Amino acid sequence: MSAPADLCIVSGRVFDGRVRTVHTAVAVRKDRILAVGDDASVLAHRGPDTRVVDAGGGAILPGFVDAHAHAVFAGVERLSLDLTPATTVEQTLDLIARAAARLDEAATPDAWLVGGGWSHELLPHPTRQMLDAIAPDRPVALSDAGHHTLWANTRALEIAGIDRDTPQPANGHVYHDEQGEPTGYLNEGGVELLAPSIPAATVAEMTAGLLEAQAYLWSLGVTGWHEAILGEFNGKADCTPAYLAATADGTLRSRVSGALWIPPGTTAADVPALVERFERLRAENEAAGLPSATCKAMVDGVPQGETAALLDPYCSHPHSGELHIDAETMRELAIRLDARGFALHLHVMGDRGTRIALDAIEAARRANGPGPRHHLAHLSMIDPDDSRRFGALGVTANIQGLWATTDPSMIAVVGEARSARSYPFRELIESGADIAMGSDWPVSLADPWQAIHVAVNRAHPFGPGAGLPPLDPSQALTLAEGLAAYTSGSASLVLGSAGRVRVGERADLVVSTEDPFEIPPDQLFRVAAAITVVGGDVVHERIAPAPHPQATV
Repeated sequence: MSAPADLCIVSGRVFDGRVRTVHTAVAVRKDRILAVGDDASVLAHRGPDTRVVDAGGGAILPGFVDAHAHAVFAGVERLSLDLTPATTVEQTLDLIARAAARLDEAATPDAWLVGGGWSHELLPHPTRQMLDAIAPDRPVALSDAGHHTLWANTRALEIAGIDRDTPQPANGHVYHDEQGEPTGYLNEGGVELLAPSIPAATVAEMTAGLLEAQAYLWSLGVTGWHEAILGEFNGKADCTPAYLAATADGTLRSRVSGALWIPPGTTAADVPALVERFERLRAENEAAGLPSATCKAMVDGVPQGETAALLDPYCSHPHSGELHIDAETMRELAIRLDARGFALHLHVMGDRGTRIALDAIEAARRANGPGPRHHLAHLSMIDPDDSRRFGALGVTANIQGLWATTDPSMIAVVGEARSARSYPFRELIESGADIAMGSDWPVSLADPWQAIHVAVNRAHPFGPGAGLPPLDPSQALTLAEGLAAYTSGSASLVLGSAGRVRVGERADLVVSTEDPFEIPPDQLFRVAAAITVVGGDVVHERIAPAPHPQATV
């Protein structure tokens, strides 16, 4: 008989990455799945040292893979000043005051107070004076939850040289009060005016952030992810060295990949040198254990900031947004990068931005034939004619399921009719498109179950859309489609692996606290990760597993 299993998970129900199967148990030896079947057949692989875990009727799934995350800086933020737990203005200000007091106690008078996660629902337009009242002499710069806006105090603006005479940036805004003075509220291109003045995180800080992020993601059942930006961005340091350090010393145990960053404003003339540099970086990173055969660009901005590129003007302004990279350059990037085997990972939120991205990929397909799997992320607004192009072009929809709710801030800028057509997931599936799912953490929650809940229900019981009608339920995913998108769909796209519960596959698994197929769809938000397994090792246990007659502690 072959060597016994190291781990047996029994009394569950296996979702294999595509379908809910009849199987109830999984055996693991070292870092591979040894057997999948009923409890008796799996327990036949038990040896004297095998750990047996009772799934307690929960689902046994492939580990979730986040196809779009900013894990390093999410972790850095968690270790510095994380404002996401605040549910009131008072709590937000109290967290800031406590962080400022810690810096005062550390006797670091010149250190910047940085962090993020403040809510636009609580603070639609926070001012520098609110921060001045807490830290008048220390520079403060805090990102919003969406990480497209900065809230800064007067000292930070002074250091950056931002005043009433500062010209407005391209693709963004520095807001002013009635007296013409900056309010301390900057978005998109405005952020880039201040960000270079903020001290960049060190490699040690980023590495600590990465490991903090890994542990947190494990607690959610996320066993792998795609770092959406490798490169300097908005004043943030390139996080690649953190990945290389944690890969080298073995502390990064999850499977990850990353996307090389194409800066906004890149021109057609820049493309040849950029492609050459990316080829060198890909080879260096691959040799060090970090796959980076993907390139990330922001084609446009965000609708709520009126910076997404639309086919028709915004309701509140006579303009239709701007492209961060023009159509000619986007086409040249797509053709040349595709020819060198790079996949494109493109941020698109406006319907014009989506069309420009699809046009560029179509040009690459016509020039080069079949090639790498390109994917478009976010996809807030898509013209119906463009939804039908995804499958034919082989473009994967990298969706953020949590966002597919009725959004008052979206309605305010694009109107009810266009907002009601946002996030057309069903149209994309019917076009033949592959679907992957990611969180965009820390822009939004990293918990896959919350995203799957919204993808299935098109509403969420909490947050700004709570209590509002669902967003076009005809565009919902089924539960199986949502789970597949966050497991095998993402794993195949960004990790090049199957993301399936099958014999021989890597043992990245998650056991849910209950079987999602046995509860009402509007209760999916309550499901959580009970146990997470990475490479055959149990790395997270939410609760002590229920005892099985043959279970070992």
